[in-house]
Amino acid sequence: MDSFTSNLFQRKVTVINRRTDSVISTGVYVAHSFWQKFRGLMGTSTLSKDEGMLFPRTHAVHMFFMRYPLLIVYLSTDFTVLQMIELNPWEVSPIVWDASWVLELPTSKNQEIFLGDTLQIFPTILAKSPDNK
Repeated sequence: MDSFTSNLFQRKVTVINRRTDSVISTGVYVAHSFWQKFRGLMGTSTLSKDEGMLFPRTHAVHMFFMRYPLLIVYLSTDFTVLQMIELNPWEVSPIVWDASWVLELPTSKNQEIFLGDTLQIFPTILAKSPDNK
C-alpha cells in the first residue's frame, strides 16, 4: 500500500472537483475495515453538507437502516466519476464493476459533480488547538 492510500485510511479526507477547482467536502470519512464498510452511515440521523463517506474497493452499497437519501458516486481508480445515483432509505445500489471507490454524499451535492469529472482526494488537515500542541 502506498503512502497516499495509507494516509486515506487513517483520517478524514477532503474532496475537490478538479474540473471546477471547488471543494466538495472536507469531512469525508474513509471506511477501511469490514465493519466500517458494513456499518457505513447506518443509524445516523443526518449528514451535514460537508460530510460523507468513501468506500475503497467497492462496487455497490446498501441503504438499510438509513433515515435520509444519499448521492452515490462511483469512481474509477483515478477518481473519475463513472456513475451517480440518488438512493433512498432501504434501497440497494446497482453494481458498477468498473468502480474502485464509492463516495456517499448529501443529495444537495448533485449539482457540484457530473459524469466524467475527476475528483481529487487528500487527507484533511485539521488545525490543532493550543491545548493539542
